[in-house]
Amino acid sequence: MKCGVRLAMLVASVFATGVHAAEYRIHAEVWARPRSGETLLALPGLRDLLHEFDEHQDATIEIRYPGGEEGVLWAQELQDWLVALGVPAARIETVVGSGVQDSIRLLLDKRGGQP
Repeated sequence: MKCGVRLAMLVASVFATGVHAAEYRIHAEVWARPRSGETLLALPGLRDLLHEFDEHQDATIEIRYPGGEEGVLWAQELQDWLVALGVPAARIETVVGSGVQDSIRLLLDKRGGQP
């Protein structure tokens, strides 16, 4: 197993939450590596998120990113990658405040934004 994939498996984690169906984290040291569609899909958390997203027609993805200019750029690039991987931009929401400076949180809401 490649070192990068092994590290990604260690840092990408899945948690059940009350409001959202699932939460996935991508840490800065993983994101800092060269990216391609293939390397992003190798991240277990992202691959799982996209698989679950495909199974729920009304699901939305919320990107919670660290504040500041770096966080905004990170969230925008991740959103662009998700769109390139087939997620409609209208079903992605970016929100400042990941709670941690060195990671981005992806929350899958299977309710499709409905209360």
